[in-house]
This record gives sequence, structure tokens and C-alpha cells, in this order.
Amino acid sequence: MTEFICITFGPNEYNAQWDAKKSWWNDKEYFTSKRQAEKHGLDKLSIAGVFGYVVIEEGEDYWEVVDELGAPESAVTISCKWIGAQSIYSVQPSPALVIV
Repeated sequence: MTEFICITFGPNEYNAQWDAKKSWWNDKEYFTSKRQAEKHGLDKLSIAGVFGYVVIEEGEDYWEVVDELGAPESAVTISCKWIGAQSIYSVQPSPALVIV
């Protein structure tokens, strides 16, 4: 069964040494259609501290980003860990390129 997941993200304010580049909080909600997930993400953008949202289409053996708005695409890293039958997604800032 296909599900659509909307993940909104923003700065991790609970970090004592807060730095938006270190980590972000993620809020994940499930929907039955892409349109519902997009609308939820757009509604959440009006809340202070929300950088953006990502909509992920998840099937039984795959996941794919189908919509993204907010932080620049190159500034976001989206990852998924499968633990048994459950998937855990994370949207975090991309590591900065350091030239040595």
C-alpha cells in the first residue's frame, strides 16, 4: 500500500549550543494522497521556525521524494533507515564541503 509522508523541519531549539547547521527537528505525518500531504506542508510553512517540508511516497519496498519546498535542495539531506517493517526518515542539513 502506498502512503504519502509529509516531514516538516526546522532548527533544533533544544540543543544547548544551538546551531541551525548542526541538526533539525523533524515532524512526520502520514496521508493517503500526495495532495493532502502537500497541503499539510504548505499550511505548516506559516508557523515560525519551520524551514520547509518534504513529501515522500512510500511503497512496500521503496521510497521517493515527490515534493520539496523550503530550504534549498542542495542544503538538505534526506535519509531513511528500515528497522524491520518500519521506516525512520530524517531530514537534516547537508554537510558542508570543506576544502583542505
